[in-house]
Amino acid sequence: MAYGVQSGTYSTTLQGIVTTSYTVTGLTTGVTYKFKVLARNKYGVSLYSNEVIELAAQIPNKPLAPLTSI
Repeated sequence: MAYGVQSGTYSTTLQGIVTTSYTVTGLTTGVTYKFKVLARNKYGVSLYSNEVIELAAQIPNKPLAPLTSI
């Protein structure tokens, strides 16, 4: 898998992932990243997938208590 900041180039490549899902850690909150993956097996290496763009979000703040009126 390769990923990078949306406005830049792909700079980090993760290798050796053998599962069908992966959680990327160490991303900066509020920054948009782009991802692409390829598959490798005994027959060779695939082309990269289409690019996926994701915003590194954060856990939202606790909502305020509701107000009531009469």
